[in-house]
Amino acid sequence: MLNKEWEKEEKLQRQLDQFEVQIPEKLATHKKSRWDRFITYLGSPAKDPLEEWSSTTTGYAALRIMPLACGLVLAIMQWLSIGR
Repeated sequence: MLNKEWEKEEKLQRQLDQFEVQIPEKLATHKKSRWDRFITYLGSPAKDPLEEWSSTTTGYAALRIMPLACGLVLAIMQWLSIGR
C-alpha cells in the first residue's frame, strides 16, 4: 500500500503500477515470535517529540535556554526553602 503523501506523484505511481508483487501464502500466514516482534519494535523509527520546536530558530533558542531557566528556578526554590 502506497503512503498518501506519494499518491500525488503521478510519474512514480505509473512506474510502481508496472510491477506486480505476489506474496507467498506461507509468508502471509506466518506468525512472528515474540522475539521477532520485539526486534522489529526496537528497529522501527521513532518520531522526534521536539522536532517541531527544534526546526525553527526561535524554538531552537528556547530549547537551549530552557534548561538554564529551569535550573535557576530550582536554585531559587532551594535558596528560599533553606532561608526559612
